Amino acid sequence: MSNSSFAPPRLPAFEDFLKDQILAEEYVSNKISYLRKKSSWSWLLKEYERESQASYLDSEKKRQVITQYNESYPSQGLISTCYDAHGYQNCEVERVADGLLEQTLHAWVYYLELFNHPDRVEALRRISKSTFVPPARPRKAHPVFEAARKNRHAIAISELALTVQGSDKVRTKRTERFKNGPFVKIGRQARSIFFGSANPDIWGSVPAVASMAQAHCLAGIPRDGFFTDPYRQVDFAVKVFEWLEKSPVLEGRTAADVKFLLDNWRHNVVGVLEAQPEKALKRVQLLYEVGVRTFRIYSPEPGTGALVTLKKIREYQKKAKWEPVEIFVGQIVDLAQARALERAGATGLYIGIGGGGRCITGKRSGVAIDWPSLVWELRGKTKLPLIIEGGASDYIPQTLALGASGIGVTRSVGGATIESPGGLLYFKDPHKQRLFKPYRGEASAGMKFMGGRSGPFGIIPYVEGEATITWIEYGRDNTPTILQKLYLLMGDAVLGMVFQNVSSIRELQQIGLTSLQKVTPAELDLRLPH
Repeated sequence: MSNSSFAPPRLPAFEDFLKDQILAEEYVSNKISYLRKKSSWSWLLKEYERESQASYLDSEKKRQVITQYNESYPSQGLISTCYDAHGYQNCEVERVADGLLEQTLHAWVYYLELFNHPDRVEALRRISKSTFVPPARPRKAHPVFEAARKNRHAIAISELALTVQGSDKVRTKRTERFKNGPFVKIGRQARSIFFGSANPDIWGSVPAVASMAQAHCLAGIPRDGFFTDPYRQVDFAVKVFEWLEKSPVLEGRTAADVKFLLDNWRHNVVGVLEAQPEKALKRVQLLYEVGVRTFRIYSPEPGTGALVTLKKIREYQKKAKWEPVEIFVGQIVDLAQARALERAGATGLYIGIGGGGRCITGKRSGVAIDWPSLVWELRGKTKLPLIIEGGASDYIPQTLALGASGIGVTRSVGGATIESPGGLLYFKDPHKQRLFKPYRGEASAGMKFMGGRSGPFGIIPYVEGEATITWIEYGRDNTPTILQKLYLLMGDAVLGMVFQNVSSIRELQQIGLTSLQKVTPAELDLRLPH
């Protein structure tokens, strides 16, 4: 057989690949046939089988009891604990059907190729060469936030919306906006506006983090749950890098493109650290040794720990003569803290305490989920990009218009996908006969128990997260892969740009702010399908 028969198929033009169903599906089928000949496909399938583990954490033995299949180390796997209210351990474990798996993996390959299409990579290169410009603060105070300040009212992101504008310009095309990302220069390079959070129930698996990194999104290797052990976190990073090096996207690309993509993907893999200097420094040293160059200091509580930890790491970096590393820090609670972290060398700032899909910190602590007011206060007063968590993924255009450059995602992209912990295995509800995966808050009892933080008599103090589930979703217009959910979420950002008639996130931050307004509950109800 001639060598030409092993050549990968030629990638169609971007617009054709995005819109021509027959052409796109034919390309994906040919690409997978090529991967099978190269044995790359068999490696991928074996990796998914390795990821597919279900186990139960027993409160008496205080250890992991493997109940089905092989251990998925270093991934978390499909875990149930005695602290999970839904009683996952009483449910059967079921593997996704072969037909659904094939359909999902075809979609996975398609979106990987789409996100890394040469036209998008060219936009990524162009924006990477630019300089990050933070959104400017208007001369006049915004009436919504000025009124909230005077009356001491908390503003939730759900209360804000944009008016349509831009009738005086040629309309913005959706395809053109998606072809250009939308990307923002964040840190050393251009990146997608979506960032994977630190939640182990979504990002506690290698394919989840690897898929996000290849979609040009920052993705955190968690430090909670089983990843309290820094050596497990390190092994996780090594395995993610292996997935990146074996990406089907790299087949058929030039050597220069392969180098560029791998370099960018690797820098999207984030080692999450605690805001405790000694512990964090140990993690950083171990992760740096295996190639991690991007980090996130994560503390949901206010205090000086994040700042002290950042300074400690920057001092060590200089002393050890490391190559440049990026360090994102959060959660920021006021302007003074943001400015101190900026002076200490933070790459970007995370904002948002409580308000996430499973977080109950706001409820238990009596704290308002009013991060929009803080984002407004920081606008024009810091040169660093702001990344928002805590419900922002449900209100993407408003969050970007407010001044955010990134939005943290968890449930909205990772819930019950084949990439999330457990791989091809799901729990099956005995009554509804539907498949699901656990979704616990990072500070839920089950997650704390995984990290060895139970107290006397099995009581776990200061629980700040719920333990619930996410159902699998699939059909002709939906496959259970992170990449398709991410693609659909990108559509919200694109539509936000279209209905403000802007060509970039930077322009949306400037023009969108002028149309940002507070809405009534009646308007919000009307905006939803009815």
